[in-house]
Amino acid sequence: MAEGYLVKRFKDIGIDDAVIISSGTGAIPGLKPTKEAIQVMKEQGIDVSGYISSSLTKMHIENADAILTMEPGHRDRVLEMIPEAKNKVYLLREFSSESNRKSNSINDPIGRSLEFYREVFEIIKDSIEGFLKWLKE
Repeated sequence: MAEGYLVKRFKDIGIDDAVIISSGTGAIPGLKPTKEAIQVMKEQGIDVSGYISSSLTKMHIENADAILTMEPGHRDRVLEMIPEAKNKVYLLREFSSESNRKSNSINDPIGRSLEFYREVFEIIKDSIEGFLKWLKE
């Protein structure tokens, strides 16, 4: 969901030359998004049905300008792979405007209800909007 929304927002603001890749620190390569993720993104006018999961590689980390992670454990895994990446790895939720945020994690909605997917998407959306503001600064 984060990749789909970030791709859309970059296009909206005229950034056409960015490469956005979603890769998991523990992902099983080759899986399609869940039907709930596809539904939530379709509600936003974004088609993620053709996306395929992939695993994070050292090359991804080395070539990235910024790496946005969903959970501290994901950030830690990136840094285990390449410790020198510490200045370009961020928790996505750190960019959120939520004033009552109790966590820097964005929960994985897999196996949860469609409503939970919608809640997670709203956190992702808010966090990406904060990230875009940060990029402008």
